[in-house]
Amino acid sequence: MSKKTFIQDLCRENSTFSSQRQAEMVANLLDTVSSDIYSESQRFVFELIQNADDAARNTNNEIHFDFLSNCLIVSHNGKPFDEIDIISLTGAGASTKRADPTKTGYKGIGFKSVFGKSERVTIFSDGYQFRFDKSVHKSKLPWQIIPIWTELNELSNAIQKSISDNNYAVSTTIEIKKPEELLKELNELLSNGQILLFLRRVSKISVSHNGKPVSSIEKKIIRLDAAFNEATLYKDGKEISSWITKTFEKISIPPDTKEELRQDEKTPEKLKEADYTELSFAAKIEEGKLKSLKSEESLIFTYLPTKVSDFEFPFLINGSFLTNAAREGLHEDRVWNQWLFKLTAEKIIDWLEILSKSKFKFQILQLLPSKFGGIHNELRVSFNQSLEKSAKQKEFIPSKNAKLKK
Repeated sequence: MSKKTFIQDLCRENSTFSSQRQAEMVANLLDTVSSDIYSESQRFVFELIQNADDAARNTNNEIHFDFLSNCLIVSHNGKPFDEIDIISLTGAGASTKRADPTKTGYKGIGFKSVFGKSERVTIFSDGYQFRFDKSVHKSKLPWQIIPIWTELNELSNAIQKSISDNNYAVSTTIEIKKPEELLKELNELLSNGQILLFLRRVSKISVSHNGKPVSSIEKKIIRLDAAFNEATLYKDGKEISSWITKTFEKISIPPDTKEELRQDEKTPEKLKEADYTELSFAAKIEEGKLKSLKSEESLIFTYLPTKVSDFEFPFLINGSFLTNAAREGLHEDRVWNQWLFKLTAEKIIDWLEILSKSKFKFQILQLLPSKFGGIHNELRVSFNQSLEKSAKQKEFIPSKNAKLKK
């Protein structure tokens, strides 16, 4: 079957409903996912970055944003699309990443966020070329899942030139009004470069306007060590901050936690089936010394930043936390998140114990978190209990006689 035939068959299949009422019901649900859940228009930028990171084949990959007069073209050199990817993209809630622990996404709805900003989105990848286009449908249909085969000459001259000139494996053209406003928002999102800290495979994001470079951010690992990796973030080639990071990989999920997860209907299948997880920390370095983060700087990451800053850790923490669809908050009642907060307390003490034998040994208390007080919250309770227990068990505080104390 040719790629064109595959897209045309999928188009017919996803356009066929037993009644107009059924078509309108699905269309209304997708409108809600695209617009209401993703309340901020720039959130779809995060989704595209995550997809590129998941699709990347190795490390040091780049994502490129090119702003034209009426659209944004997002490109990367990761894995090209295949039939399975396209079937996932044209569905909802059936992500190909659900069972893959090396992939960040799993809900299968992230890409739908682009439709909150655009009613015409075209994808070019390895001979596949198709668009989602609201304007071609005369009745109300879920156009966000109906792929339409598209020839390059059906697009504007500027888009044709940009697609023809680039050598990327995947390019997504998102036609929008006033792209200059989104360009401003994107520059703000990328301003401190921290969005790169916990991405697995993307180390550079570049931005251009009509093909001319505007800005870029880049992460360079300057030292690999058992205690930490030292990373420097650059903007437009100039250093903007330095960090040490530590990832605790293949952390076993205890049997009792696995059983609780299996009993929890709200836990995604991908996490119910997982045997391991990972947790990462990043600490800021200024003038060669550890620096506690200010409360407004302290965000929770799920490989990309959330808007959660109310825990006020003196470091950045990254894990597969369960967030709401827009990644703007954590679910406090989920067994998985409660266990991850318990794990956060354990692993930060483990890291301080490791750092107590490094060049930062006399600065590690900058990273020692405080127990939470005030409002009762299941995540805070889990963290407090675990922190108290772990801090009493580990020897990590340097003393005058060079010995470590609990």
